[in-house]
Amino acid sequence: MKETKVEAKTIQDAVEIGLMELGLRRDQVEVVVVSEGTKGFLGLGAKKACVMLREKKWTGGGHYQQQDSRRERSSPGRGRGESSRRDGAPRRDRYDSNRRPERTPYARTTDDRRPEAGYERRPDAVYQEVSLAMEAVQTPEDAVEHAKLAFSTTLKLMGLQAEITDARREAEEGAVSLKFDCPDSAAFLSDNARGLQSLQFLINSIVNRNRKNRVSVRIDTSDYWTKKEEELAAKVESVVKDVLGTARPYRLEPMPAPLRKYVHSLIKAKYPEVETLSEGEGKWRKVVIRPVSQKEAAK
Repeated sequence: MKETKVEAKTIQDAVEIGLMELGLRRDQVEVVVVSEGTKGFLGLGAKKACVMLREKKWTGGGHYQQQDSRRERSSPGRGRGESSRRDGAPRRDRYDSNRRPERTPYARTTDDRRPEAGYERRPDAVYQEVSLAMEAVQTPEDAVEHAKLAFSTTLKLMGLQAEITDARREAEEGAVSLKFDCPDSAAFLSDNARGLQSLQFLINSIVNRNRKNRVSVRIDTSDYWTKKEEELAAKVESVVKDVLGTARPYRLEPMPAPLRKYVHSLIKAKYPEVETLSEGEGKWRKVVIRPVSQKEAAK
């Protein structure tokens, strides 16, 4: 009997992968869910779904039983015109082929099958109600205090400990800069800082929800954005020389919106001989650096 254990992002994906490994159809296997998986929050704590697929044992009992019942109805001792009904027995209603069978509501059946040793089903999640203080509900007028409150409350609800090391208003851009230290900083910075970007997007949404003048909030840990900007500055300098030497556009690798904005601002401030534009969609959006056209240069 064939069987396999598969992990994937969702249960459906795991089942499809398992069917391909076994070379069987869906109706030929039994599926046991070992773990349903979790999506996590802000890209953190995500777990893959895990299933076990076992090939079904076909005994053929139902098939043979159906053949026996057919033999009983058409026994050799009765002719075509003879009636199989006993005298006095009620006449059976003739089957109407146009009549649809009555639908019965789907009832989910349960069985006593349990996963094998070592494979325990994950218990259902238990959610705990958390009461927030009034200051956590009210909106502070100061954008810096609002960002600090939103950040602290969010990480508290996530069950993470973090310390805000710096929170201030940038004089030039008017944006709010918030830096923090956290034992789980590596989780925020994995996968191109996907967790940090999600957290920054969430804090920006909270701070600007009921604010007339929009404020940009920048969340940083382990000087991630500072290091990335330094790397980009060196990269852009080299690319600009290449673009001016070849007179051909250069496409940078896809990057998140904050870094694309930084490249646009850097080119505009330091390199008037070239210009930038963005192309692509979603996570594949990138910055293109190209020479300024003659018409634009004449202006």
